[in-house]
Amino acid sequence: METETKPLFLREVMEQPRVLANTLAQYVGPGYRLKMGRPPLDEDGIRRISRVYLTACGTSYHAALTARYLLEELACVPAVVEQASECGLHQQLVGPSTLAVAVSQSGRSRETLNALEAARRKGAATLALVNDATSPLARAADGCLTTLAGRVLAHSSTKAFTTQSLVLALMAFRIARARGLMRDTYLEEIQALGRIGETVRGTLAKCRGQVEPLARLLNAHSHLFILAKGSLLPMVYEGALKLKEIARLHAEGYSAGEFGHGPLALAGPDTPVALMAFSDARYEAAAFKDLARSLRSRRVPLVLFAEDGPRKDVELLTMADCAVLLPPAPPRLRPLTAILPFQLLACALGQMKGLDVDRPGGLLNGSRVPDENGGHPDLPAGSPSGAARGALDS
Repeated sequence: METETKPLFLREVMEQPRVLANTLAQYVGPGYRLKMGRPPLDEDGIRRISRVYLTACGTSYHAALTARYLLEELACVPAVVEQASECGLHQQLVGPSTLAVAVSQSGRSRETLNALEAARRKGAATLALVNDATSPLARAADGCLTTLAGRVLAHSSTKAFTTQSLVLALMAFRIARARGLMRDTYLEEIQALGRIGETVRGTLAKCRGQVEPLARLLNAHSHLFILAKGSLLPMVYEGALKLKEIARLHAEGYSAGEFGHGPLALAGPDTPVALMAFSDARYEAAAFKDLARSLRSRRVPLVLFAEDGPRKDVELLTMADCAVLLPPAPPRLRPLTAILPFQLLACALGQMKGLDVDRPGGLLNGSRVPDENGGHPDLPAGSPSGAARGALDS
């Protein structure tokens, strides 16, 4: 397919190796030194942190979820993630020793801005993560981290999500390092992140041809469950969102361990189930085998997302009706690579259905703070603005 005929959505998916490398270069200096020393992520600010509160909407919320695992595991800091549209319950925990992080692609999500301002009123130090350093959210926060995703022209977020996840991972490393943790593994982890552009490029190349048969399988169905465990859960939530938004497929992300506590009753010949099953020291694909056997006994079409290589589980592969195999990646990078086949799949399935994958339309009126001209800074002249677009900020 020629470049000029590619949907904007697919172009932005394929831009991810470049924008991730650019974003990384902004924050990692010579000798793998992290350049995140401004308040509230300076040494004094980090010493005051007893809890991190993250808030966002849609896709940005899923990016914030990825940070929770790293903050608690690496930095030993309790972290809570709240949808900005539900701001209130978890803000009872917010106070002067809290770092409140608001994540938004455009920096113009009204709900996220309101959540940040509510945290500020409670005395929290505030930090914005945005793709536009001039946005209202960036101006309202004590500090700002920016992604270098570039202009976002497709309605649905892809490269903004992965760059947000990367910057949040670097933030977790920064806090862990300042707290005297990760002495033995820090350099190795940052070096692995330094190869993120190359890793993502290889994953996209390997997965792109594999999603076509899966798209054909899913085109015959109206529902899909996607299951994972641990730090990969945000990826299945985001993957399900992309399939709903872009391909109009009713997809739901679930914990593999929770699926047998009720949702299993909905699985059957007309409802495929996808398993994101990887093997490493933290998770074993073997843990999915009993579930896979149960699904097969119900004649459920079974899809497998797994890593290729010597650690792949051959028995699981033989049970799957369709599989997408990713190149091996370090565990910390896996969330950044695991989302890629879902982005490609959503585009392929949407095109197969004859849908406009660039303008799916999923944003309610009034959910965005307009810029000075009443439009959106990411849009070229003549493009629809504000609520007329899809879920750009997701």
